[in-house]
Amino acid sequence: MKIYNFNPKVGHITEGSLEGLIQSLDSPAPPKPGESAIKRAFKKFGLAQMHMSHLVIDDRTVLLRGKADSAKARDQMILTAGNVAGVSTVEADIQVPPGTPDPKFLQIKTSTTLDEVADKIPEDFTGDELLAANEPLVTSKDDIYPGLTIRLPTEPAKND
Repeated sequence: MKIYNFNPKVGHITEGSLEGLIQSLDSPAPPKPGESAIKRAFKKFGLAQMHMSHLVIDDRTVLLRGKADSAKARDQMILTAGNVAGVSTVEADIQVPPGTPDPKFLQIKTSTTLDEVADKIPEDFTGDELLAANEPLVTSKDDIYPGLTIRLPTEPAKND
């Protein structure tokens, strides 16, 4: 089981009338989310049909067990759960095909666009490549905020 850390003060809220996004790192962490909030986040981003066999919330930690066909699918499961406001840790035991690279995540510090992120990181990615690696969780190159955790591409870009 691998452990991934997130900023519990920021992220998506999917519970009741509070639905939306917390973007302030200065605010206190919201209450821990319930299991239904994580499931709604999966549904919101079109991940409800992924092969999730087990989802548990223990305090601010989400425990995920399941199966994914690719690095991106696995990473989307982890990021969807971790980027829910109130979650500080995701413990993931997600089976992937042999040879699938380990996740590479990056927490946004001050950048406001994926082009800015691409310019600041040592890896040679463009904002477009970062966007492709993070869709559907990120819908445009300016759909990011400080505290959000994104994935860095680990698979070659596919030319359609």
